[in-house]
Amino acid sequence: MIVGLTVTEYTEAYYTEHAEKGLDYLGHGYWQEQYAKMVADGLENGLVFDAGCACGSILQGFKKLGHKVVGMDLNKHMIDLGKQEFGFLDSELMAGSIAETPLPDESVDLLHTAQVLEHIPDEYTDAILDEFVRITKKGGRIFVCLDAIKAGQTKEMYMGDPTHVNIQPTLYWTRKFAKRGLLFDTEAYNRYVNSPYGSTDGIQDNFFKSYPHWSTWTLIKE
Repeated sequence: MIVGLTVTEYTEAYYTEHAEKGLDYLGHGYWQEQYAKMVADGLENGLVFDAGCACGSILQGFKKLGHKVVGMDLNKHMIDLGKQEFGFLDSELMAGSIAETPLPDESVDLLHTAQVLEHIPDEYTDAILDEFVRITKKGGRIFVCLDAIKAGQTKEMYMGDPTHVNIQPTLYWTRKFAKRGLLFDTEAYNRYVNSPYGSTDGIQDNFFKSYPHWSTWTLIKE
């Protein structure tokens, strides 16, 4: 986890500070491609929506797998960088609020959001989750990964980023998903835990083993 961050606005300065700390959101390579394979495992080619996609580096991984892709992020600077770097169309990568997407009802086969929801103030989370439900197909999958407080942990361990404004216990999120009728997809979670895909070439550990601090939900919409 990155610590010592200071920027609180989603601007060029946000991208620059993270890049200087070792997290360049334009980075694309083995990690992003393997991660996309892990998340989309078992999914036939369809529409993948990445909510809070930054520059679209993971979105590019989904696209390389043959999926149609759409990504949205509040940071226009990073969206512009992603279009320049990866050649995304305006219809594929766009700046805006993930609470108000341009996607039709029940159009998304896989909704992915990673390290995003903990940046959203509590008063806005319900609108965003309602939008996720609106755009996801019946039987569609949702993969959520975020920083949340697990047993034995404290909130302070996740506060190295001042934009982490909604660090909550995992039950906070589980209840919100259940309230919207999103079912926990045990088969998808088992694929995640036992995935053959890992972050580093030549190392056997998969993403589940490499990132034990992640809190992850694999969900399916009834």
